[in-house]
Amino acid sequence: MRFALYDNTLRIEVADACDALPKPRPAGADDEDGRGLTLMIALSDRWGTCPRAHGIGKTVWAELKLPTDGQPPAP
Repeated sequence: MRFALYDNTLRIEVADACDALPKPRPAGADDEDGRGLTLMIALSDRWGTCPRAHGIGKTVWAELKLPTDGQPPAP
């Protein structure tokens, strides 16, 4: 996991060795997985994927704009 802060934007990256790209999907009430990407999409301003260095797997990233005036962002 990697965190980066630039221009009032927090970028969070998670990498793995799997080449399959994430796809949002509905999760049932009893499902033990399948909610992470849906939550990330709902909470972030932007998100996406990019290949990892050396061609092994991918990195999934999300960006959140941070307030510049000390106030929480408007909904």
